Amino acid sequence: MLFELLINFCILFTFAVLSYWPFQDVVRSNFPFPKTHPYIIGIIAGLAGFILMESAVNLSDLIILDARHVVIVISGIFGGPIAPIISGLIIGVTRMFILEEFTTTGILAGLNVILMGIVIGAFSFKYRMTFRNAHLYFYYATAQTALLIVYIMYPALNNVHEVLYYIIYSAFSFFTVLFILIELNEHFKKIRHTELLSETDYLTGLYNNRKFHQLTHSYITESTKPFSMISIDIDSFKKVNDIYGHPAGDEILRELGKRLKDLVSENEGYVTRNGGEQFAVLIANSPPAMGLYLGERIRSCVASTPFLVSDNLEVSITVSVGVSSYPDNGSTIQELYSAADSAMYEAKANGRNRVIHFTNKKA
Repeated sequence: MLFELLINFCILFTFAVLSYWPFQDVVRSNFPFPKTHPYIIGIIAGLAGFILMESAVNLSDLIILDARHVVIVISGIFGGPIAPIISGLIIGVTRMFILEEFTTTGILAGLNVILMGIVIGAFSFKYRMTFRNAHLYFYYATAQTALLIVYIMYPALNNVHEVLYYIIYSAFSFFTVLFILIELNEHFKKIRHTELLSETDYLTGLYNNRKFHQLTHSYITESTKPFSMISIDIDSFKKVNDIYGHPAGDEILRELGKRLKDLVSENEGYVTRNGGEQFAVLIANSPPAMGLYLGERIRSCVASTPFLVSDNLEVSITVSVGVSSYPDNGSTIQELYSAADSAMYEAKANGRNRVIHFTNKKA
């Protein structure tokens, strides 16, 4: 009996892990067609429930022990309200018509699972199931099934220990799997956080130079449309640090990063801090004119609105902006970045606080 229960638990655990990896860790798996995920999870849970019933332990002629209702609850965590309804229907119909001959017990057991899936799904529409509240849905499913077992055995309640077996095994299965899934979720969160740290600038929260090169590479290799690269450098930033101090300089860098992100998000681009007071912007599907236009908006936004730092000091700064375009000004990361940088230094040489496109740079 213990060996059979172990097999049953392993099937449940396999379903839980296979459902977690492609449908929850979307950053890594990138499983396609996200709108279909709840339906896919519901179908997988239904098939898992069928396998669980096939490997169930016979407690008596009427009662079999497995984790089918646990798999319905787990499907609700991953697939939302739709998944328990679908899995409940699949498992219920299977229990009534496929698993064994058409019997009263099979009908009751099947209807119990169908009702369970519908109720869990209905409540999930209002109170979405999460790792934190899944135990409440489990308690409902366990109580409903336990009452059905008592009803089926009535009036011969001398085998009431079968209800206890069911409750103990169900609780062990559910809470063990839930604990492992929570730990797995925390583990992947820590990995993702570490990955973000490796590609994020610690001061501004923007992407760093490493991520800038990755994004530029993906633009070049994956898109046939033009895009613009904008190089931005704060004018005379050393004087700002000397006059107001480095803490104030850091506040300006953070605020500038925020302003750039707000401006660029409207155009579906990326902002990176490439080091010191130098920032870069990548704008997809952007011909030279659009890159020049956005560069001017950035310059104007910075010059027209002073930066408020500690002690309510207002610091006015300006930026010099250089723009390059793919493929006109280069077909590699190095060529495009060099072109944008060259245009930016040309802007500084011509008096600062201006925007120059590499194409318009003086020879």
